[in-house]
Amino acid sequence: MRALFLEVDEALIAERRRRGLDTFDEMWEGVLHVVPQPTGWHQRLAAILIHQLFDAAQQLGGEVAAEIAVLAGDDDYRVADLAIYPRSSRGRLGLSGPVWVVVEIRSPRDESVAKIGWYLAHRVAQVVLIDQDTLAVEVHTADGPAVPDADGLFGLAGVAVRLGSPDPGVLVVETDEGTVRIEP
Repeated sequence: MRALFLEVDEALIAERRRRGLDTFDEMWEGVLHVVPQPTGWHQRLAAILIHQLFDAAQQLGGEVAAEIAVLAGDDDYRVADLAIYPRSSRGRLGLSGPVWVVVEIRSPRDESVAKIGWYLAHRVAQVVLIDQDTLAVEVHTADGPAVPDADGLFGLAGVAVRLGSPDPGVLVVETDEGTVRIEP
């Protein structure tokens, strides 16, 4: 289902915010994108990734957060499923400085692919797309799509982490603490 608001009523936005319904909303150059809540598996996968990436980010002066806005302005921001960033980039409303990695977990009919160019133009070093069904991984940088190492894993910017899907239906996360295989 899609809804298009030709004119956004500030009272509608305030009411969505008051009721906590705006958690996943995004503003694309003044156009409100009301994003449906992620599936249970989507949310679980994000939680597993945060757990695996937390220490690696902390060791290098960074943080990991889920459902955090990457800000270009009050009327232009995207909400990342997951972001890894230097602590100095976090503000009250989201990320306003450099971001090492944005992870978008793809769901059917979502807008993850449409956000890649915007992220890369707004201080994000890498955009990682993970298909929630197949766990296939794509990594995008300002230089274009990245190529995985021989073992099928990609190195992540800013942190000592590699991830990828070398085997169908399996997501591998490798950190200094070891290697974890994630399966649905």
